[in-house]
Amino acid sequence: MEESTTYTELNKQWHATSAVILGVDVGELKEYRNWLIELNNQRIVKKSSLSGTETVFTSNEFDDNSKFISMNEIDFSRKFEPLTIDEIKDIDSIIEALGERIQYCGNIVLGNSKFVERSANVSDSFFVYDSVRISDSRNIAYSQYLRLCKNIFGTNEGGESEFCIRCSILFRNKRSFELWKSTNCSDCYYSYGLEGCTNSMFSFNLIGKHYAIGNLVLPPDKYSIIRKKLLADMREQLTRKKWLPSLVDITSNADIHHEEVAALLKEKTSNECDDKKAANSQIVSESFTKASGIIFGRELSGNIESYDKWLRLHTIVPCQTSSVISKQPVQISEWPGLSQLPKNRLVTYDEALKIGMLQKITEKEAEKINCLSDMQHIIGRIAYYSPEHVTGVNLNLIECQWGSSAQNCYRSVICAYSKNCAYCSWPRSSEHCFGCGIVFDSAFSLKCYDSVKLTRCFEVDGGRNNVDTYFSHNVEGLAQAMFCFNVKNMHYAIGNVEVEKERYLAIKEHVMEDILEELERTRQFRYSIYNLRSMKIGSHNFDL
Repeated sequence: MEESTTYTELNKQWHATSAVILGVDVGELKEYRNWLIELNNQRIVKKSSLSGTETVFTSNEFDDNSKFISMNEIDFSRKFEPLTIDEIKDIDSIIEALGERIQYCGNIVLGNSKFVERSANVSDSFFVYDSVRISDSRNIAYSQYLRLCKNIFGTNEGGESEFCIRCSILFRNKRSFELWKSTNCSDCYYSYGLEGCTNSMFSFNLIGKHYAIGNLVLPPDKYSIIRKKLLADMREQLTRKKWLPSLVDITSNADIHHEEVAALLKEKTSNECDDKKAANSQIVSESFTKASGIIFGRELSGNIESYDKWLRLHTIVPCQTSSVISKQPVQISEWPGLSQLPKNRLVTYDEALKIGMLQKITEKEAEKINCLSDMQHIIGRIAYYSPEHVTGVNLNLIECQWGSSAQNCYRSVICAYSKNCAYCSWPRSSEHCFGCGIVFDSAFSLKCYDSVKLTRCFEVDGGRNNVDTYFSHNVEGLAQAMFCFNVKNMHYAIGNVEVEKERYLAIKEHVMEDILEELERTRQFRYSIYNLRSMKIGSHNFDL
């Protein structure tokens, strides 16, 4: 069967990228699919309810009774009849009346994009194959969560990076292989937690080092000899098996030296004092109450903790484990690229940095390295992972896994340039967001997912540039809208139909009160944007 233009170009770029990183072209891209996609979340593929064709989604939260369509099957010119008074007696009747309007869209490709296949949530990108959540990128295959990237294969999460294979959580990295959670690095292999490093292999938690093997800095000529042997072994295994072990595979069974490392850290840091300020969760709870009043028209009663179970739904929230060195608390989560880390090697962020400075393999061990299997037996003293990260100035982050210039955030995974957020996976440049998945440049929003530039929104999935929007999916440019699907640029709309302003506001007031009543009574709400075609539970009549 003749290959598509998209695959043909990506196969060409794969040949070039593998040659740059591994020294030789390792063969056809499709032969490595299972290995390249191994560490990423598996693509969520559902059949279109209209055509039966396979459609790619980024979430598996949708109810089984939902109707699915592909982006190219949306009829943007279709007109719907407005709901009658009898059809808007309560939330249940509205949802029932919407019927076929409730359709969840996959294969979403937006902006200036071309040559995109088997992918979803792609914007302003070219030559993307079997990937999800890609923006402003080119030549991407079997990857996810990428922005401003080029020639990336089998990688989970990266920004401003190029020529990388099987990496995870990168920023401004180049020509790297199995490099995890690292920034501003180049020509690095099988390493974790590096910053500003070049030409490093099997190194952990280093800053500004070059020509390092197992955290041991070598003269460039000696480093080159060892690198040559390791690359030869990697190429041989990869071309023969179409597979190589991950960094986690190699380190999971490495020798244990926890007591030795703990003693070293205690000796070197015994005089340090802890000057961390006490956490203040009350600030976050007050922000939640304020946001609920702005979104619903009246503030919810009770503190944020009383809504814990509901706020956790449909999003990734950290939980706590202990450092294998000190038993100090460590925040972990199911976030891709961090959830795979071996539990028997987790430490706090501060401990990881200290181990990186103090521990390294010996020159004798370095001289004996001939292949990948050798590394498993000599890196046990340095192979420690922190699933946490801190950069910039952060204030009052409580039970958060990752802080980047954020403040007043609670039980969230990655808080970047955000404030007053809680129970969120990745709020970036956002404030007063609660129970949200990935939301960028958003404010005063609750239970929203995979969206950008939302203001005062509730239960929105796949939204962009929306204001005062509720229970809507794959929508853009909406203001004062409820229960809208796969539409753009509507004001005062219910079920994809614009209505008179006064009528809309009257219905909205009753819908908000219905939501508030149930939330305050049960601390949960029966509907979400993901299950609107399921449960039919009675509610208040609106009596309009």
